[in-house]
Amino acid sequence: MRKLSLVCLVAAAAFAQTGKLGSFTNSDDVGAPPIKGMVQFDASSGQYKITGSGADIWGKADQFHYVWVEMSGNFAVTTTAKFLTEGIGHRKAVIMLRKSLDTDSPFVHLAIHGDGTPSVQFRNTKGDDTNTVDFPIEGPGTWKLKLVRKDTTITVWIGKDGAPLRELGNTTNQLGSPVLVGLGVSSHTQQAINTVLFSDVSVEQLPATAAAPQ
Repeated sequence: MRKLSLVCLVAAAAFAQTGKLGSFTNSDDVGAPPIKGMVQFDASSGQYKITGSGADIWGKADQFHYVWVEMSGNFAVTTTAKFLTEGIGHRKAVIMLRKSLDTDSPFVHLAIHGDGTPSVQFRNTKGDDTNTVDFPIEGPGTWKLKLVRKDTTITVWIGKDGAPLRELGNTTNQLGSPVLVGLGVSSHTQQAINTVLFSDVSVEQLPATAAAPQ
């Protein structure tokens, strides 16, 4: 069912309590990974250093660390992601839209894996399997990621090592509003962490789509 049209823990708690997470409002582990995640936000540079562990964002349930804000309507999220730790090739940095913090929640995300594989992955209904569309492996690097939602259409772009963004494609998703919009990190193992530096983060509310003329 692939519907893609190709074309420090304490610090984290303190941020969550004071709201000092820049574009986001909350920082949470999803799926109770045994190694707790965290976020460090540098307000002067606008950079987020997010550390997560967890088995994966995959299958019928997820384990990862998530930094998010609740949004409705149309929006665009852009960031540059750089892996700071070595690890399993399928460790992930993602821009995610998620219905809830439940481990089996519906979601859709644009993921870049540690080995340089871009993917669009999604769970359409609670407790369902995760679907994926993987693109060719481009190798490790620094990645600019962009995700835009307009009504039920989600369009994604990537660019590697400073190259211009190129559109990967779009998919239709029925997550509705509100949704949790943010950045996620998983190590693809419960025995290690994955740390990713997110810079140039932009979370932008977009105008509502104009009604079609009658």
